[in-house]
Amino acid sequence: MSGPQFVQTAWAVQRHSRATRAEVKAFQDAHLRRLVLHAYENVPYYRKLFDRNRLHPRHIRGTVDLDLIPISSKQAMRERPSHELLDRTVDQGRLLTVCTSGSTGEPFTIRRTWLEQAFKVLFQTRCQQSFGLRLPERVMKVGRGRGYDPKDTKLVGRLLQAAGFHPTLKIDGLVQPPEEVVRQLETFRPHLLVALPSILSLTADYLLAQGRRDIRPRIVSVGGEVLTPLMRCRLTQAFGVEPVQTYASHEFPLMGWECGVSGELHTCDDGVIVEVMRDGRPAAAGEEGEVVVTNLHAYAMPFIRYRLADVVTRGSDQCACGQPFSTIRAIQGRMNDYFSLPDGRRMHPYRILERLLPEDDIWIRQYQLLQDRPDRIVMQVVPSRPPTPELQERVARAISPLLGPGIEFQVRIVEAIPLGSGGKYRHSRSLVASMYEPSRV
Repeated sequence: MSGPQFVQTAWAVQRHSRATRAEVKAFQDAHLRRLVLHAYENVPYYRKLFDRNRLHPRHIRGTVDLDLIPISSKQAMRERPSHELLDRTVDQGRLLTVCTSGSTGEPFTIRRTWLEQAFKVLFQTRCQQSFGLRLPERVMKVGRGRGYDPKDTKLVGRLLQAAGFHPTLKIDGLVQPPEEVVRQLETFRPHLLVALPSILSLTADYLLAQGRRDIRPRIVSVGGEVLTPLMRCRLTQAFGVEPVQTYASHEFPLMGWECGVSGELHTCDDGVIVEVMRDGRPAAAGEEGEVVVTNLHAYAMPFIRYRLADVVTRGSDQCACGQPFSTIRAIQGRMNDYFSLPDGRRMHPYRILERLLPEDDIWIRQYQLLQDRPDRIVMQVVPSRPPTPELQERVARAISPLLGPGIEFQVRIVEAIPLGSGGKYRHSRSLVASMYEPSRV
């Protein structure tokens, strides 16, 4: 995508909350046609996929013809050489790299251009404004302190902050204890607090245990994991405001944000096309189904009808608030348990996953971290190829020091990882102290 195209698209996105449904649909159709043509002409994976199914971009008039395109899975794309997934006309050495190994249990590397990364800021800013954030109110993000691609200079975010747009503080909620998070909240005093619900729940528990009622951000926004009714209640009690949800992934920077009128999530229809599929057909309003998404602004590494491995409840074709976006009624997506260790520590699984080396992605096709007793964590792995004992031992050596003495860590090779309750995939589960199901140990 060129600079002028980005500016034109960004201007349209800023107007869409006041547009008609027909205008947003026309925007979707036009960008889908352009994306499909680009992928067919420049990305080997999609050229082969289309030719194998006797499909040509001229057959795709818009979303009405979307079902003609076969669905792609993360596994299928991971099995292809990386150059087959990328636009052959771009300088691949300059692309930004994002690893998804901590999200769904299937390690995957995503590449995008700087302008494509800038769309993340664009859609997030519109989302935060819809929640009521005003200039120049402060934003604090409590999340994962994972490393970022050094080529990502965060230029858009730095320019916005220099111009007085939403001063932002980011802290690592996986490493910092709740009392340190509270200290940062006291010092920075954010108007908007953004966090993973499981991380923020620990801070909420600390505030409630201390009887604190003085930490009052105006807006609390959570996403990245399932927000359970219990979590929502605790966060509301601790911060004095009911949290609002967002729905996003590494492949799709923003797919939905909560509407203050209907309570459903607006689908980001000018950024993505979200399909909810049930038994091979589109789900009806109110039905649960699997999420299949197309990123309308990813050209360096396109995602067209990509199976995300999440389950949601489809909402209405247009939100009851009058804005021109379709809705998601509920998310039954990623659920990540903290591991309660015998010495009193509570460890988020992301801290464990960050110890994996990039070479481990080669043989690990799918995994699940399972705490089956207080002093043992098992990493169940479905391999993409038979691993050597040395490969398994390398994973154990990387992770065991993090857990400390007295905590056993095992790598266990399995043929398949069963789904959890409701057909949901869990990349981490604790049978000792789960936020999602009764303890069984």
